[in-house]
Amino acid sequence: MKRQRGTVTGLQLGSLVFIYVFSTTIAFLLAPMAKRAAFDGIYCIVLGAVAGTAMAVLGLRFALRRPEASLGEYGSKIVGKTAHTLILFLTAFFFLHLSAYILREFTDFFVPTYLKETPPVAVSILVMSAAASLAQSGVSATFRFAQGCFWVIGLLFLIKPLFFLPSLDTPIWHEFARVHDWRAVWDQTVELIPWYGELLLLAYLAPQFKTGQKMSKALWISSMAGTYILVSEFLLMMVFFGPKLSATLMYPALELAGFLHLGDFVHNMDPIIVSIWFAGLFVKLSVAFAVGTLLVSQALKLGDHKPITFPIAALVVAMSVVLARNPAELASYFDRSWTAFALFSEGLFFVYPLVARLRGMRGRS
Repeated sequence: MKRQRGTVTGLQLGSLVFIYVFSTTIAFLLAPMAKRAAFDGIYCIVLGAVAGTAMAVLGLRFALRRPEASLGEYGSKIVGKTAHTLILFLTAFFFLHLSAYILREFTDFFVPTYLKETPPVAVSILVMSAAASLAQSGVSATFRFAQGCFWVIGLLFLIKPLFFLPSLDTPIWHEFARVHDWRAVWDQTVELIPWYGELLLLAYLAPQFKTGQKMSKALWISSMAGTYILVSEFLLMMVFFGPKLSATLMYPALELAGFLHLGDFVHNMDPIIVSIWFAGLFVKLSVAFAVGTLLVSQALKLGDHKPITFPIAALVVAMSVVLARNPAELASYFDRSWTAFALFSEGLFFVYPLVARLRGMRGRS
């Protein structure tokens, strides 16, 4: 049967990447970065963004050499069946574990604040049911959903710094003009690279992309646009709260919303910010889960991923429950070992181009 041509456009890919870059990073990474790197966090964000996006672009370019087939289907011809199956399972576990991690972060934030009487497991089941239903419709549905969210999310966060301009006249700006601790810059840059390296998931979706679109260019532009959001939020956070207070706040980006007032009719922007942030988080959760499920089906050589979508969703819910006993333990796990685990998992992809080059194999351009 002839494969249906991809329908995902460059705009849809860019919309998803833009949201993916800052959706969870803005909520869960900025406070730890303020604690460890203080004003040098700006350099960490920029360097980590460039390095991680470069990884994703290299992977996407390799996959697009054969845009009519998925790497999960033909990768065994490059590295052998056993190695290929092992890489698929390990990469699938990484993205499913990432889905569980995102889900747990959401419930730890949302339930105590807005749903105090609701069991966290019930919230996890509801959110994963929606993500699994979206995955059932195909990965392209997630890209279309991201495009719809992009205009609202992008507009708000692009103009948000303008509301703070009257308060930005402060001598603290000179602290950003020099590097205070090169070791901290290195450590935090390495920790941030795999957050952007997660975009390698796009390389496993090559057949979904519409031919004739400049996907690598769209990836670069959208990733840097998302990085602008992170940099602007970090700057505002440091100017308003300083490094010490920022490090102690659980969600400094949400605290910034308390300084936003739209005239005399909107004095509390928290519900708006949280709603938009949840939409972005759902986009990231959905695409990570969809790719993880797709890779499991390809490793098992299933013709369709739909029969296993909801069983894997149930597994993700269970995994999110047992990841940690409380938010502090979850953060401790992230600080200790997540970076090495993520870099190893993402690095598995580059076994394919390395072996292909050593064997003198060339994909069709």
